[in-house]
Amino acid sequence: MKIANKISLLFFIAFFAFSFSQNIKVTYRYVPSYTVEYEENVYVNDNYKISIIDSIPIKKYKLNRESADVVIEDKTKLFRRILMGDIRQNSLYFTHQIKKTNYLVSDTPPLIRWNLKYKETKKIGKYVCKKATAFFRGTDIEAYYTTEIPVSAGPFKFKGLPGLILEVKTLGINKESWVAKNMQYPYKGMPNYSKKYVNSLKKIGIKELIKNIDNLNDEEQRIFHSKLGLPMPAKVEINEGNPRGVIENKFEWE
Repeated sequence: MKIANKISLLFFIAFFAFSFSQNIKVTYRYVPSYTVEYEENVYVNDNYKISIIDSIPIKKYKLNRESADVVIEDKTKLFRRILMGDIRQNSLYFTHQIKKTNYLVSDTPPLIRWNLKYKETKKIGKYVCKKATAFFRGTDIEAYYTTEIPVSAGPFKFKGLPGLILEVKTLGINKESWVAKNMQYPYKGMPNYSKKYVNSLKKIGIKELIKNIDNLNDEEQRIFHSKLGLPMPAKVEINEGNPRGVIENKFEWE
């Protein structure tokens, strides 16, 4: 990690540890799939944001398959995802776990080019929200934001709209969604995370993370086919669809 990035990271950590006095806290209902639901708490202070997701789901859904109830369990154990960044810039940092090892990942997502040319509105809580759409790292997304709170932030890595984002959903086969369910403004508490823990994690870049994830997925595929006694299929480059099955499925360097 470059010296400038290290300085920036230390500033983020120090800022979020000591500067929260009168800010915004938004709790989103985050549904990454049809089978599980989490809460994502987003804290905004001036131009800085931190979001925290606990790994323990608040709800699991049962699927009825051939008269049998199947509960899909989340594999991640007691791990909290933390994301922090300056909403005026593209650089951010987030925690991620691979094979029970936790990392702090640096990322510079591309600028989200929102289409604001919609007349549709909807009410979320007490706020009238406007519609916007965009294409983010291989996925079409739809968002609703309110200009009543002129803060250009939202859940996950979403930002860049002329107001606080209160709802986001992906369009296509793989569904993910965030909907604001509670807001505290002004918020006088502190984000519940450990500065010492974040600063102790091994630092890697987003490219290295994605390479590790792809290699792990390939390894799991080989094990799966081996157990079934099947040959490993040839790896085919996929240019359409969602090959990774997540919201960030195609990156700018690919």
